[in-house]
Amino acid sequence: MGDKPGLDLDWWQRWPELLRAELDAFAARGAATSIVHQAHGVLMLKVDWPRGDAVIPLYVGYSPFHPHCRPQVSAPEMEDQRHRNAINGGLCLIAQGNGMWDQRELAADLIEVQLDRIFEANALRAEDAWGAAGAVEENVPDAILPHFAGTSEDMSAVLFGSIAVYPSAPAGPADFVIQFRTDQGARGPFEAVLEQCRPLDGPWLAQKFTVPGATAKTQRISGRWIRLSVAPGASPMDILANVEAKIDQLSLIDRRYAALKMAPTADFHITAVRFEDELAYGPQGRGETCLFVVSRRQRSKSPVSARFVRGFQIGDRHNERLPVAKTLSNKRALLIGCGGIGGFAALELARAGIGNLHVVDFDILEPGNSVRWPLGRPFWGFDKAAALFWFIKTNYPWTEVTGWRLRVGETIGAPNQVSLLKDNQREQLQKLVVEADIVIDTSASDECQFAIAALCRDLGRPLVVGYATEGVAGGIVARFRPERPGCFVCLHNHWSEGTIPLPPIDTNGSLVPLGCNEPTFTGGAFDLQEVSLEVVRSAVGLLAPDDRDPGDWDWSSLDLRNGELRILPGRVRQCGVNSVVASGQHFQAAFGVICSG
Repeated sequence: MGDKPGLDLDWWQRWPELLRAELDAFAARGAATSIVHQAHGVLMLKVDWPRGDAVIPLYVGYSPFHPHCRPQVSAPEMEDQRHRNAINGGLCLIAQGNGMWDQRELAADLIEVQLDRIFEANALRAEDAWGAAGAVEENVPDAILPHFAGTSEDMSAVLFGSIAVYPSAPAGPADFVIQFRTDQGARGPFEAVLEQCRPLDGPWLAQKFTVPGATAKTQRISGRWIRLSVAPGASPMDILANVEAKIDQLSLIDRRYAALKMAPTADFHITAVRFEDELAYGPQGRGETCLFVVSRRQRSKSPVSARFVRGFQIGDRHNERLPVAKTLSNKRALLIGCGGIGGFAALELARAGIGNLHVVDFDILEPGNSVRWPLGRPFWGFDKAAALFWFIKTNYPWTEVTGWRLRVGETIGAPNQVSLLKDNQREQLQKLVVEADIVIDTSASDECQFAIAALCRDLGRPLVVGYATEGVAGGIVARFRPERPGCFVCLHNHWSEGTIPLPPIDTNGSLVPLGCNEPTFTGGAFDLQEVSLEVVRSAVGLLAPDDRDPGDWDWSSLDLRNGELRILPGRVRQCGVNSVVASGQHFQAAFGVICSG
């Protein structure tokens, strides 16, 4: 398997002295050990750990990558309490963060220190001494719900909104929008959106939760919701039985609740179980959360099977990991040119949470484009703008996206065709520019760049231009803001005069693909994305200056061919008029002197 001796051996064979040290450490503490599993790289010990007058049965599982990765210790006979997985009994002895595991530490050493802390913290919490407990444990919630994730159905999900807007009743009907993800239909994985939990009858004015971009493949189904105590480690069938029993009890008080019982012929049914869980550290850190159970019946008289399905609360929280997204959600961007740079930039803008995005391009996606385009085979033959439209609409539904097939500056020279024109291209683009908070030009076409730059300057809209040189040897990202004197003409004049250096160019980096009459350049997405990412960072900085410092610079240069040093697009302080300054290897200048407009 390798030239180095011992690579074919499991860790306890390769380092028998390490296994001996582990066993001796347990023996030194009076803990009896026996091997219960020793195969496929995993060693598991049963350890009778003495604690006072009691013995706690533990199971210690060592990773195939021991000692580099931590062992897992479970205590299946311990009472359910904090720091213990309620389903598999696994103990949380150390935090999951990087750097917490010391490879030199033996499992017995870790257990000796941390197990006592678990008992101490739990005893203090039982006495409501949360301050003292917080001194010996992490001050984070230890919710039950995440433990059920490991037993949930693969590839299925339920999306829901705020947990606050629910009736005060104990149970009621629930409305779901379902999309099945495979040709298995209801027997296979699915995505469900919980639109609303309602009371049994009467008006309910809570707003329905929806996810934008629903497809024609969705269908509506009725389910149910119920408030219920959830026992840690309970199986889906256990919870389903408890739900039915709770509905029977409610029906004795109000027979209308009987309508919530699952129909004997139902082949697909979802139950939303709402229960109180620990959501924040502290004595008051309790709140409701949702556990979803899907019930299936293969035939009308066959037994019911049940599985947990992971629920994901989104709504206003879908972009909470990116604070700037809140600002971007109210912004509109126009992106012109959806090639190897613009395609990635469009996806990154949508991923960042831009509220509205227009993408403009005239080109068709070919198989050869996929070496540096973000989307592959399913979109071959699509207009690039249409491909991005469908992908963003499906995968980033909070971005309102529109695709336009348009070649900026295209005209007609044949009299028999010019009469067929119905639209003024400049008027179309002018309308899009006026509506945009920022314009991004990644067309890599001089003619398009000059036309769009002039239009943005006339209409007072900020512009970001980004493109790569031949062979992706280098690239440029430039920003033109209405309040600053520099313009795209100025930049080209500086390049012509040599007062600003051009990025490197690979003169052999062009080719004409088979079946094409236009040259293109060679190069891969792993280099082009340096420009794409700087384009997006620049746009985000201009759109949300209170969230991200946009920097005081006008242009930056990318150099990927400077020996072993890769020089990324730089953010450099603005220089004096008609001057060039170097900061490291990044250059930037002001362009105001030459511009006549």
